[in-house]
Amino acid sequence: MNEQLYFNDQAHIAEKFLMIQDHLTDTSRMAVLKIRNWKLVEHLPETSQRYRKHMQQTLFNVVPNEFVLCEVGYHFSPINN
Repeated sequence: MNEQLYFNDQAHIAEKFLMIQDHLTDTSRMAVLKIRNWKLVEHLPETSQRYRKHMQQTLFNVVPNEFVLCEVGYHFSPINN
């Protein structure tokens, strides 16, 4: 019972691309809204401190390059650029 899940690999690749693109668009939109809200409350001292801490925890976290390359599988498969 070795059935294929997808009969057309191009359709699967296109669908996966669209799903990732939609997720990326939504995530980017959320980041822009967070930054806009931060700029709106920046002049209020008590709210600004709390929001700055929230922004540091959510948006401004640093990820090393090696982690990203490993997640993508750069070291395990040859890529022609």
